[in-house]
Amino acid sequence: MKKWVIFVLVSLFSVLSVSNALKYLPEKYEFLIYIPDIAKLYDEVKKTNTGDIFANQVGLESMITSVLEQQLMVENYTLEDIDLFKELLIAGSENNLLVVLGPSKNPQKIKEIFEKFTGQTLPDRVKIVDGYFIVGENYGGGEVPPRLKEYLTKNYLGLSYVKINDKTYEASGYGYIESKNNTISFYQEIEPENEETKRLIEEVSNQQGMNILEDNNVGGDVFLFVNRKIPEFVLDLFSSITTEASNTNILKLKDFKGTAYLSADISSLIINALSGETPSSIPYFGVIYYDSPNWDLLELDVNRFENIGGKKYGVITTEEGTPVTYIGLDNDKIVFYGVSPDKYKSGDRSFIENNYNNEYIMGLFVNFEPTIFNFVGIETEAYLKVYSYIKDGKIIQRAIFK
Repeated sequence: MKKWVIFVLVSLFSVLSVSNALKYLPEKYEFLIYIPDIAKLYDEVKKTNTGDIFANQVGLESMITSVLEQQLMVENYTLEDIDLFKELLIAGSENNLLVVLGPSKNPQKIKEIFEKFTGQTLPDRVKIVDGYFIVGENYGGGEVPPRLKEYLTKNYLGLSYVKINDKTYEASGYGYIESKNNTISFYQEIEPENEETKRLIEEVSNQQGMNILEDNNVGGDVFLFVNRKIPEFVLDLFSSITTEASNTNILKLKDFKGTAYLSADISSLIINALSGETPSSIPYFGVIYYDSPNWDLLELDVNRFENIGGKKYGVITTEEGTPVTYIGLDNDKIVFYGVSPDKYKSGDRSFIENNYNNEYIMGLFVNFEPTIFNFVGIETEAYLKVYSYIKDGKIIQRAIFK
């Protein structure tokens, strides 16, 4: 009995000792990401093949650390003075984003360092509270979701939560980050909470995606795709969790047919650079399947039009006139090239073929192996895979970093 009491007390203490940043949760939020120990997560990332190569063998960590130390030393500071990167909390909704970082034993010194090196005062939107640096308004007063409290006892590297309630559709999900066998993985389940959402997810699940790999132009070490006609509610759910960088507006239009993809051969840029060539653009290829597309739909500033291989292409250029994107329109799709279409060659597609599954609704694959080999001559399995699918009426989101 005593052992059980001790175990409960230790578990409770461990939760309380690492979850201080969570007390700044706002009363209303739709998602959160919480990293209880940034240093621990970083150490695990360095154990992955990708992290080890770049941080240790290439020496990026020591290089960056050395530069920072030298700059700080000039002003009589040390790296120990920047003791800020402990907990990280990101939470928010459509109208409010909150970022909490800390705690620092000497936040005023960090403020002093910031102002000395930037020549500016700390922005008013950044608050210092009990050693934490808080960016955002309306912090505090929120409650930690019940299952997240349970996850806090399991020593995960990171936790996530999402809650959607837009009057018609309701869903919530919990996720976690962990490390096993020198591989970082993320797993999240999102469950519908009313009949309307269940039916909506079932509709997406019953759709049949296109056979993207039939397109011989697909290839390279980066592959991004959507392969279902995704309702706006579900698309917003994905985009809020995965990336803010991608513009999903065109995928929400009614004439979007449900399939879009882009592949690129990034490692070829490194080969060209090592051989002394100056790369002018990234060799990529993309497609958006769309009923009867037109130039007004794209809302892009096309600088000129060219006839290439008997087909009309709109060309987007830099201010100096260097082409960066070639766009072609067909009856059922829009195509994009990073180089002139008559010069485009797809990269090796074995990584894509070995990892793509037609059950995936959307995803991103990045193969670091050719880049690492071309850069340092080391052969190692290294990649990032992010993908979503539907199983047993739930939306499953996974990510693997090796």
